[in-house]
Amino acid sequence: MRTLFARTAQTTARRAVATTSIRSKHTVPDLDYDYNELEPVISAKIMQLHHDKHHATYVANLNAAEEKLHEAQAKGDVAAQVALQPAINFNGGGH
Repeated sequence: MRTLFARTAQTTARRAVATTSIRSKHTVPDLDYDYNELEPVISAKIMQLHHDKHHATYVANLNAAEEKLHEAQAKGDVAAQVALQPAINFNGGGH
């Protein structure tokens, strides 16, 4: 009986370690080219606006939604987890 208890405790501990993860924040990746390299098809101003503003907003909102999701998971708040899915999908798709 004691051995069974010890094995169960070890298995539970391993599962806890396996399901615990370190969450890293998403970042806006650097471009492999200068903003003006797509001219005249796409202007440098549009590229900079898209990369530095639009893309950055998607990333910031995705990070915020994932942080809220992590908090909801820690609390066991399933309704909040479900409610956050559209924001994660939208901003993750924009990223």
